Amino acid sequence: MLLLLGAACAKQAESPSGTPKSLPALELDVLKAVGGRLDYCDPDVYPVARGSELEAAKARFPTIQADTAAFRAILASERLTPGQHFTDAQLIAINNDYKQMQAIRLQPVSGGYRFDLMVPKAGSGTSNEEVSGTVSRSGTVDIQHRGPGKPLPCPICLAQGVRIATPLGEVPVQDVHVGMVVWTTDRRGRRIPAVVLRVGQMQAPLGHEVIRLTLADGRTVTASPAHPTADGRTVGELKPGDAFDGSRVTAAIPLGYGGGTTYDLLPSGPTGTYFANGVLLGSTLR
Repeated sequence: MLLLLGAACAKQAESPSGTPKSLPALELDVLKAVGGRLDYCDPDVYPVARGSELEAAKARFPTIQADTAAFRAILASERLTPGQHFTDAQLIAINNDYKQMQAIRLQPVSGGYRFDLMVPKAGSGTSNEEVSGTVSRSGTVDIQHRGPGKPLPCPICLAQGVRIATPLGEVPVQDVHVGMVVWTTDRRGRRIPAVVLRVGQMQAPLGHEVIRLTLADGRTVTASPAHPTADGRTVGELKPGDAFDGSRVTAAIPLGYGGGTTYDLLPSGPTGTYFANGVLLGSTLR
């Protein structure tokens, strides 16, 4: 793990020409300024590992090459040239740069962009810290704040558009808010009304997959593989033929997620469950 910069504020030198850089180049400038490594939801290990680090890098390489602006910026940052033979170590470095670039959200502000990131905390293998600042259009990075981090909420939530049951009808999960009344269950499994105590949303990382679960009675719901069910399992554990929620699983199909953001909610009551497209699920926020 790379050590982070020790100063509370740090600036990275501006490009010699002072000319505007591409967004991918600015993302790499920010990545370098915060220490070269983010604490983020790595799509090659979350929710399940997909082969070795090198296998993942080789599999993603055509995608990276096709993203011309990002590929050009990475080669410049890694001091590589187009068309050269890339060693295994170089392929891994290219892949790591590209994945982390997807986790950097640059928000336009006067004169450049603002960022707010989680990075590994120096000297700790488990904790992180929040780093925020700005980057000018020509690449000057100004780290303005470092503070305590928080647990990384990797997406184990619902896909956008999943409908949550309420006493007044179904509501898209992205429209559920704190204080809204939804249906939950008591410890005997009886449906009861509850107030939403918390809502959460998380940007899905590059390559995130969800599971489209279909039951024999026609109900279907799409959620991240690690999303909890009401009976203590996860969506990703369910297989065709499994008994589930008063029915039986007929299909559990992994899909690439293009919705951008995943969502969850926590109702009041003893179980924290809710009905998503009519399917009883647990909450990740409990």
